[in-house]
Amino acid sequence: MLNRMLVVAALCTLAAAPAAQEKAAVASKDATVLTFKLHYLEAGHGAPVVLLHGLGGDGSRWTPNVEPLVKDFHVFALDQIGFGQSDKPLANYHTGMLAEFLEDFLKAVHVPKASLVGNSMGAGVALYTAVHFPEVVDKIVLADGGGFRSPDGARSAPPDPRRRQIQNSVTREETREFFRILFHDKNLVTDRLVDDQLAMRLRSAFAISKMQEAGDRGSLTEEQVKGVKAPTLIVWGKYDELSSPAGADRLERTIPGSRKAIIDNCGHMPQIEKADEFNRIVRAFLQGGST
Repeated sequence: MLNRMLVVAALCTLAAAPAAQEKAAVASKDATVLTFKLHYLEAGHGAPVVLLHGLGGDGSRWTPNVEPLVKDFHVFALDQIGFGQSDKPLANYHTGMLAEFLEDFLKAVHVPKASLVGNSMGAGVALYTAVHFPEVVDKIVLADGGGFRSPDGARSAPPDPRRRQIQNSVTREETREFFRILFHDKNLVTDRLVDDQLAMRLRSAFAISKMQEAGDRGSLTEEQVKGVKAPTLIVWGKYDELSSPAGADRLERTIPGSRKAIIDNCGHMPQIEKADEFNRIVRAFLQGGST
């Protein structure tokens, strides 16, 4: 029951609460990239680590992870362009655009190289950055996301129309339905969580729709992913209903030297649903031998 309460609190944007910020000494800041504001949370000292949220989320999604990581790392939890408190240009969003803004963000905060920890869409951004901007990447952690096109150009099965609709939810009913897909423990989907997440997703509805429409724009080939040099950890919820754990197997087979961890009793967001285990695995990986 206590774990359930902590998970719900994390998804209800506790990162914005003064008490939470005081405990972890988290600073709320803004950077400017191409005249656009990028909002982020910053805490800690040491090797830089950037946390990248999924579609429709923001940096507050990482509330359960910031404090454990700041013991050893300089942590940035970014609201990616188009999401959260960052600016939302009316653009044709795709993974490549987010990765380019990320690279410029690192320059803006004077970080020449960082480890990237991404969930879902954020994992795709981390992987794209490792391919196209390897000089700014130390290590990458791909949590329930990241992938590449089939080598023969075959398209995957079209997404379920209902699931695509509720992914850009605009009502409480749609939001509740979608988050019951994201979490293995359905009891985590409370009324408070639904209201907070609906408000967050409405603010980013344009970017969500454009990411859905992007198709192959900003996608990667298998050969590009095979060329990733950054040490890579793949973390996946065993019962992810949105992105099959088969995706973790595919990435592990393709990225040279990558490691894989499957978290039991967990869905699409292990950093929240199983925060303690996720934090332990990720910290151990990031603390590993130098790259």
